[in-house]
Amino acid sequence: MAVFAQLTDLHLRPPGTLTLGRIDTDRFVVQAIDAINSRHPYIDAVIVSGDITDLGEEDAYNRAAMLLSRFAVPVIVIPGNHDSTPTLRDAFQAFPGFAEECVPGKACHVHKIGGVTVVALDTSVSSPDQSQHQGELGEAQLRWLDATLATSGPVLIAMHHPPFQVGIDFMDKIGLTDARAFAKVLARHENIVRIVCGHVHRTIVSEVGGVPVMAIPGVAHQVVLALDEMTPPALVMEPPAYGVHMIEGGRAVSHIGYVETYGAPVTFDDHEPVTA
Repeated sequence: MAVFAQLTDLHLRPPGTLTLGRIDTDRFVVQAIDAINSRHPYIDAVIVSGDITDLGEEDAYNRAAMLLSRFAVPVIVIPGNHDSTPTLRDAFQAFPGFAEECVPGKACHVHKIGGVTVVALDTSVSSPDQSQHQGELGEAQLRWLDATLATSGPVLIAMHHPPFQVGIDFMDKIGLTDARAFAKVLARHENIVRIVCGHVHRTIVSEVGGVPVMAIPGVAHQVVLALDEMTPPALVMEPPAYGVHMIEGGRAVSHIGYVETYGAPVTFDDHEPVTA
């Protein structure tokens, strides 16, 4: 069995700077790393599915690389819409996948871990002022994905933007623009066990091309659950979380863990039936 922890949407700023002037994302990231290291010592790798920083600053990437180096297992990092791919690549040269460029202009890479092929896709769109927040895989990366899937065993795909409409209007407006082309690639392969992503800062489950997809909450703030077009874009300080994905025999089971603690566990009495 292969076990992967997932963090997403760190939104780090340079040390000493609060994200959006109010959120201590650095503290949340440290707490999340500590929680995973203490609770899940058996993981085989960590996936960080985008928005490593909030504004693409070099000092923020250097801080992120230092913090993520506290994991004793491989850390697979991909960019999100808030990231600067060139700056991210420079800071993460020592991390898996950044020593080579599989697709020009895209930070996508592939890894074999515990009998599972992890395919990390880059959905970020480059812009000089980081004003583009929609996602795009692009034809070249889709061709690379198609070829990679054709020669792999069980596959876990990691990406930032969910490849489906989530029902939150203001997030769907900055969703993945070539989701249909992506679904067509998926439909040609039967070895993909799960797609994991972030971007929406919420737990969301769906499927694309017959493949189960799971988006997980952010490390710090979340996006308001607004399932109507009238609610304006907003964030909420709901509990920070991470994902744990277990893959065995071509089957995946996924869990959400919460970073913070909510009191000591209450154990079941040995003489009482175990119920929840």
